Amino acid sequence: MEESVRERNHMKKKKKKTDRGLGCGVGSIQMRMRRLRVLIPDGRRLNQPDMLLSKTADYIMHLELRIRFLKTLSDMYSLS
Repeated sequence: MEESVRERNHMKKKKKKTDRGLGCGVGSIQMRMRRLRVLIPDGRRLNQPDMLLSKTADYIMHLELRIRFLKTLSDMYSLS
């Protein structure tokens, strides 16, 4: 009898962990926003999520342009 109670409690705990889905809770979003603030230049000063996401999009575009530029330079010098 006691063993089945333990099993049920274990299953409840396990179910609670999996019920969270992909980690889309409020705490998870806040944690991801904190991580993003660290990655984006000057992101630590941005407290508003919309501004942080806008700055992130700009930074991604900047990185893509930098990659294109460096690839073009690499292609130019590899032809020589």
